[in-house]
Amino acid sequence: MSKNILMISVQMLKDRTAVHDNIDEKLVFPEIKAAQDMFILPLCGSALYNKLLTDINANTLAGNYKVLVDDYVIDTLANYVISELPLGLTYQFWNKGVSQKTVDNATQPSMSEMYSIVAKYKNRAEHYSKRARMYLIQNGNAMFPEYYTFVAGVDTVYPDRTSFTSPIYLGNQ
Repeated sequence: MSKNILMISVQMLKDRTAVHDNIDEKLVFPEIKAAQDMFILPLCGSALYNKLLTDINANTLAGNYKVLVDDYVIDTLANYVISELPLGLTYQFWNKGVSQKTVDNATQPSMSEMYSIVAKYKNRAEHYSKRARMYLIQNGNAMFPEYYTFVAGVDTVYPDRTSFTSPIYLGNQ
């Protein structure tokens, strides 16, 4: 889905996380959108994800869906966005190429320190994602019928119901 509907606003991200108020919103917006598409869409699946976006856009999010977004999706999404922000804010594209921003009266972290920051927030996001996934699996049939709705189409994303992945192929188990 390419709609530019955000599940959280840039201001909400700033209010709920360590993201500073002086960051330009136009640098944060694409990171929120990308994190939604990369992490929340596979968590919810196309049908539930599209319902959430439609309700958010129409300002009609209510009931179980509001609980899902407020109690599970926002924390997951906010931490995924923070894990994506460091490189997006450090390196910017200009008409003469890509440049790295520098800071006055502060030191920039090394690349390994930046990767540690990214890993910290990604780990936190995966924790919240696991909680959301367990909530959806437990309550999907009764509260979120879209979670188990499978629409035919090559662009349909089915919910990922596994919490962990293994880099080792274990066969068809």
